Amino acid sequence: MSQATLKIGFIGAGAIHFGRPEVPWDHASRLEKIGGMEVIGIVDPDTRRSDEVLKEKLASPDYGHMYTHCRLLTDYRELLGMKPEVVFIGSPPGYRGSPKDGANLELEFARAGIHVFVEKPLSVLPPEEFSPYACSVTEACRANNIVVSVGYKFRYHAGVLKMKEMIAHHGGKVMAFNARYYFAYTEGINKYWFNTAISGGPIIEQATHFCDIARYIVGEIDMTSLHTLMVKDSDKGGVGKLNHILNNAEDDIPSDKRIPRVTISHWRFEDGGLGTLMHSLTLPGSRYQVTFEVQLDGLQLSLIDPYGSTSILRVRSLEGGNPNQDQDFVFENDDMYLRELDTFIKAVRQRKQSLIKSSYEDAKKTYDLTWAILGQGETRI
Repeated sequence: MSQATLKIGFIGAGAIHFGRPEVPWDHASRLEKIGGMEVIGIVDPDTRRSDEVLKEKLASPDYGHMYTHCRLLTDYRELLGMKPEVVFIGSPPGYRGSPKDGANLELEFARAGIHVFVEKPLSVLPPEEFSPYACSVTEACRANNIVVSVGYKFRYHAGVLKMKEMIAHHGGKVMAFNARYYFAYTEGINKYWFNTAISGGPIIEQATHFCDIARYIVGEIDMTSLHTLMVKDSDKGGVGKLNHILNNAEDDIPSDKRIPRVTISHWRFEDGGLGTLMHSLTLPGSRYQVTFEVQLDGLQLSLIDPYGSTSILRVRSLEGGNPNQDQDFVFENDDMYLRELDTFIKAVRQRKQSLIKSSYEDAKKTYDLTWAILGQGETRI
């Protein structure tokens, strides 16, 4: 028996939903592969962009039928009135995640009985302002049996799932977690990322994935143990000055709203192990460098280039041969985005929130962690 077609809508016609040439990820192409959906609306105030997207989609011989009745909208309330069954929220966090009228998208859709997939970060509000709103969203989802998923895609990465499996098999406790996210900037600039007023900054907007993975792999963090240092563009001696930003694109961003050039934070997990995070804005080109490592007694796991088309889980252990030799698990063309969205659609069809690896309530804990890291760094500048 075939399943009923789900009516879905997108808020945001940007890269997270519809991609661009240099971006390998987007939601629409994965949802097209999953199938069984009809796009009834795309909301974006930039009608030129949404018009381009829709024309391109309608021209597809394979997936054009999914967009035949799609309307282009400029206000999310128009989509709300069309009563989709599922909404994908990918607008910048400065325009959502707030109790303010017009920015409380998640709450309005949940109260209307519409399932929600929302991108991270959840907001740009300080946690003390965001917490009551987050509780309202969670309560509305429970009251209406709504499935909500937050876009922490690394929880669906095959390498991360393998790490979790090996840690459980090992049976020991994690002693150390280390995440490194080195940002490349010289071949372009996304002003949304570079302006903390809109994005929240690199820890809240980008490195949030690594804060989330620390919690997912190891466990909760003792917030009282956090210590953070930052280098900003205004630091003494000019150490934070960037000389290769194209077209002076950061010049119109006030100095206090420019993102930190380097952030280093460390902490203790509630279970006793230690964690570190380093984010830097220094690399040439456009290729980021990303690794995270976990160490237990007699076991080291390093996931290398988890964003790449080929990622490697490098293992050094006492099992299976020479303890001085690494064993590599290679994951080629592993699509964590597809796995994440496929899980979400299955959860929607079954109305089963338990299938989701990153609930709104859990994502709020990661949000709190990123703000704690940011706050610690700013008090030491």
